[in-house]
Amino acid sequence: MKNSKESIIWLLPSIFILVILLMIGTCTPRINDKFLVVKVRRENLEIFEKIRGKAEAKDLIAIGIDIQMGIDEIYFKEGDKVKKGDIIIKFSDYKQNDVDNQMKNKKRILAGKKSQLRFLEEEYKLGMDVKNQLQQIKGEIKAIEAELGTIVENDTLIQRNVISPVDGYIVKINAVKGGTNSKNLPIVLLVKNRDMKIVSDPVKLSRNEYLNVGNRADIENIMVKGEKVPATLYKINDTGIKELKTLEFLVNSGKDFKLNEIFDIYLYYQKSENVLTVPVSSVVQKKKGNESKFFIYLINGENRVTEKEIYLGISNGEKIEIYGKDIKEGMEIIENPNNKLRNNIIVKRRSLQEEKREKEEKLKKLKRENDRKEKEIEKNKREIIILEKGERND
Repeated sequence: MKNSKESIIWLLPSIFILVILLMIGTCTPRINDKFLVVKVRRENLEIFEKIRGKAEAKDLIAIGIDIQMGIDEIYFKEGDKVKKGDIIIKFSDYKQNDVDNQMKNKKRILAGKKSQLRFLEEEYKLGMDVKNQLQQIKGEIKAIEAELGTIVENDTLIQRNVISPVDGYIVKINAVKGGTNSKNLPIVLLVKNRDMKIVSDPVKLSRNEYLNVGNRADIENIMVKGEKVPATLYKINDTGIKELKTLEFLVNSGKDFKLNEIFDIYLYYQKSENVLTVPVSSVVQKKKGNESKFFIYLINGENRVTEKEIYLGISNGEKIEIYGKDIKEGMEIIENPNNKLRNNIIVKRRSLQEEKREKEEKLKKLKRENDRKEKEIEKNKREIIILEKGERND
């Protein structure tokens, strides 16, 4: 009997603890609302803006001709890619033939004048009064030699072809087939393959306070999605319209671009690396005394909720940087909290599959409702037509 009493006494604390646990379990508030659950992640968080731009020439190579020449053929057009040694323009033979004829004519006249000079010099030696004639003929010879020198210089300027000195793109051709070039304009403007800049369309940016020369960007060809190339903002241009800017970017790699190639530009304002992030929708702001504080709701394996105060960093609109005491990567939190949540409450989890099914059901319902309304509208239109016909017949 004594042993039985002692056994009961020893069991009493365990029974008491069990009763307390049962009471706690039955007293813990529960709600039937279902919540999506996500994990705290560790990642790089970037704030960026997407704009559109195109490849333009940065440093130009000008090819000019100091004499006018006829254009016989133009083998490329503006924007075309050329290789070093490619013939861009072929000149006609007219100028060369003209210069050759001028040179022959001047040489013939010069030979005649020199023959006259020798004759006069002989007469002068014999005592003839030809001093004035000698001075005149010498002056004429000197003038013809100067003219012949100019013709020879022009002859060296005459080119058969304009040849590309580099691998690159044609920016401008100031000539037309059958016409002549201007001595005051470069006949061809070129840009090397890698002397390109990316220039944005005029844009009004949402975060001008973070816009600075040196900001990092990625550029992506609109026709080749997924291949991004790093670039750097190096120039900010006013457009003459308030708050509207064009931005110029230098590409950080040796990649070649086509002139006027179109790009999507991802301009980064801020970047935090290796930080804890959560969806913006998971953060709740509450008034605590005179202060506004921010909270997330942790959820454990038993679906019990714990309200946790956090501090915020940067946000890209979808994700937000958070930090706080005992916040760790991988913690499960509620993505779509509401005002029913509080400490120690037990909730139900909502799976992504459920979310997807509900969205699909909602979409089907909206489509059915839309079809029904369209049918009603068509019915009303037919009745209106019938009534209007009846009025006209009356």
